[in-house]
Amino acid sequence: MRRFTQILAAAAGGAMVLAGLATPAHAEVWGCFTSVNTTTNVAGTICSSGFGSYRVAAKCNSAHYPYTRTVVGPWVTKVSGRPGPASTVSGDPQGCHVVEAWTQFP
Repeated sequence: MRRFTQILAAAAGGAMVLAGLATPAHAEVWGCFTSVNTTTNVAGTICSSGFGSYRVAAKCNSAHYPYTRTVVGPWVTKVSGRPGPASTVSGDPQGCHVVEAWTQFP
């Protein structure tokens, strides 16, 4: 019985070492379209392929300090095989004007 316990402990230790060396799964989205609507002062992004999380980030200009800052929309998750949801951010609540946007990934 003692020998069985030693073998089991060695196997568990080896499994933990292998688990520590394994790389985690990496989700990836692509086919992202980012837009800025200066009339509504909103930026948005949507991704069409892959799966995983993303959000919109936008450069927002203001007449007050800080004159330029980055504002971000909520993280959204695209499921494989389905269209991705939109992540949007408005400059109005931030007191600034959205002028440029891009997609951020975790």
